[in-house]
Amino acid sequence: MTANIGELSVDRIYNMDIHDGLQLLPDSSIDLIIADPPYGINYRSGSRKRKFTAIQNDDIIMTDWLGDVFRVLKDVGAFYCYTRWDVYVEWYHRISQHFTIKNCIIWQKNGGGMGDLRGAYSPAHEFLIFAVKGRHILNGKRISDVWAVPRDPAVTYIHPTQKPVKLAEMIIEKSSQPGDVVLVPFCGSGGDCVAAKRMGRRFIAFDVEKGYVEAASNRLNEAA
Repeated sequence: MTANIGELSVDRIYNMDIHDGLQLLPDSSIDLIIADPPYGINYRSGSRKRKFTAIQNDDIIMTDWLGDVFRVLKDVGAFYCYTRWDVYVEWYHRISQHFTIKNCIIWQKNGGGMGDLRGAYSPAHEFLIFAVKGRHILNGKRISDVWAVPRDPAVTYIHPTQKPVKLAEMIIEKSSQPGDVVLVPFCGSGGDCVAAKRMGRRFIAFDVEKGYVEAASNRLNEAA
């Protein structure tokens, strides 16, 4: 049965700008938010097998959506936001203006060949800022803030900054209950939506790129 949150149906990926989408959501209507925004690093995929277009709005630190995601999150909800070491300080500062930051989770992924291959170390991690609105209680036993989860094989990528479904499953397991609504404001490859579907949560997702919305929707339809 289809349910609605404000003017939006749940379990759907919308081809919509985040600012427009958030305006359609009521205050305190979302249980958990998983955000993988453009980091502001002008990222270019180094894949030789798959060529992706440039990520929109990745030439600036775009955080003007943070006030609205705080507004729509319930008072005991959690907010998770991916970022990278070289822009972490800026993202920490902007997020802390709205939320209470609890941890910087280290996503330990397998190494890659990006950057200066002979003059710098192989990048093998990204950051995941864990923040809350009010008193958020994590489910289950306490775990560390270093999560070793291999990234997806490059040949399976449908988005240049694709994250493993396993990461989203860990977030959803620790910070939500069955039936809760997860907001994915930057849908990308749709992995967060796949995780929500598998774990008995509802979701609402946005992405400004029509091609990625179509690819993510197809992936979601194929997910068990």
